[in-house]
Amino acid sequence: METSLLFRLFACCSLICGMASSPDTAFGQGTEAPAVGDPPAVAVPETLSGRPLDFANLARLPYAQLITIAQSDARSKKGGDSYKLRIQSRDPKITSKDIDLYLDLETGPLVLVVDNDGFVEVPYNEELKKANPDLVANQPRGSLNIFVDIEVPKVEPPKIVEGKVAYQELFRPLVTIQDEMRKVDPTFGLTGQQFVLEIETGEEPIKISRAFGSRTYRPNARGKVYMIMESYLYEENPVVDIPNEVKINVIPASPEEIEDIRSR
Repeated sequence: METSLLFRLFACCSLICGMASSPDTAFGQGTEAPAVGDPPAVAVPETLSGRPLDFANLARLPYAQLITIAQSDARSKKGGDSYKLRIQSRDPKITSKDIDLYLDLETGPLVLVVDNDGFVEVPYNEELKKANPDLVANQPRGSLNIFVDIEVPKVEPPKIVEGKVAYQELFRPLVTIQDEMRKVDPTFGLTGQQFVLEIETGEEPIKISRAFGSRTYRPNARGKVYMIMESYLYEENPVVDIPNEVKINVIPASPEEIEDIRSR
């Protein structure tokens, strides 16, 4: 039996997906003064920091957390003066040209250009580390993904004995990789994207035996069974009936894919 792991994983940081506000407000630019005779403009409520109230809705991420994500990328060069990341909207209608980014410094916004392929170069120096400004986007909160290549440790496959394995043992590789991802994004797996098991069984089903009944997972037309780690089952740790010779993949799944798996 073999367990294969996907090495290209992405960390989705919901903090860098902000709320909607006008580009002028987002980048701290002034608005035109009303013409003489126009009614006075309605004052925009401000936060304690002096920024417009809707600033809190913009997608943003603290610089320190951004650098932690960047340094976790297997391609990044340690000790450099910048890091390159790829950013993409979850909305297919939003292209890289639609994404504006800047570091919100007291001296003024430091604009970071997103190229046509979605890559952005983030400067790294002691001054920025000390200031720890927010990276702010002109997109709604939760709408952007940051992609990084994560090197995960080698994980031994679950120990299947005579066609049986404990639930916790079956999901051990998934838990190990998920823990690695949470070093980059502490919220990984709690909302949005999470990992699932893809088990190639051919025509054989997988059965979970419980005191209150059993659950059978039947393979799809391609001979694969997809399983989500359920917290109540993980705590209960029932016995799982599974073929001795199977191939197990730990793969990322979107919220939509998760719902589709649950519906089956």
